[in-house]
Amino acid sequence: MTATHAPVLEIRDLVKNFGALRATDGVSLEVRSGEIHALIGPNGAGKTTLIAQLSGQLRPDAGQILFSGQRINEVSAHERVGLGLVRSFQITRLFRSFSALDNVALAVQSRRPQRGSFWRSVARDREVYAEAAALLAQVGLGERLHDLAPTLSHGEQRILELALALATEPRLLMLDEPMAGAGPEESRRILELITSLRRNKPISILLVEHDMDAVFRLADRISVLVNGTLIASGPPATIRSDPLVRAAYLGDEPVE
Repeated sequence: MTATHAPVLEIRDLVKNFGALRATDGVSLEVRSGEIHALIGPNGAGKTTLIAQLSGQLRPDAGQILFSGQRINEVSAHERVGLGLVRSFQITRLFRSFSALDNVALAVQSRRPQRGSFWRSVARDREVYAEAAALLAQVGLGERLHDLAPTLSHGEQRILELALALATEPRLLMLDEPMAGAGPEESRRILELITSLRRNKPISILLVEHDMDAVFRLADRISVLVNGTLIASGPPATIRSDPLVRAAYLGDEPVE
């Protein structure tokens, strides 16, 4: 484990209401620098709503979000990406008329100062495309550079989306069900890629995932959300044996 004890993200008493529904109910947790922190819970627990607040797509009704010690409640989603707080989505979001290389090149370009026309500058910038090609090689898509995004398999599209997120040079990467809809072989590739990220970059990961085998293999710590409330947080061994967590989510069978 390469994680330190310094938190890169702190959530304090976060609340989000949708009318009479309290989707986030006083949630407090932290993600330490360099760790993989998994957020699990049943469908409807409020995991994606929490991620949306952290990324700036939703504004909390109460509580604080601190990134590297800075309160970011009022910081826009775009500005949070610039700070290094980046997310992926449950449903893949790609430029479907573009190649894999063009998709990643646009993500690389997004963090660079603009020079003239956005579209013309991307097409002319060899450095952008070289970096995009290197990222695709890193994630195992080096042979699919010029293939249109829709021609990639579902799992490859998930991997391409990870490459887009990495192109923004995140300090904290929030992955919302990165293995959703992927087959066994593609899930294995995604798991290996997530494992490799921490070896290659000083990056923290907040992982939302329903595949419990993957969660318990990857995570340094796990937080469990049920009905918008955090019911437990700790290392995998603690979560695996917690009777409240087992009753609410994991069931009676042991998770290896």
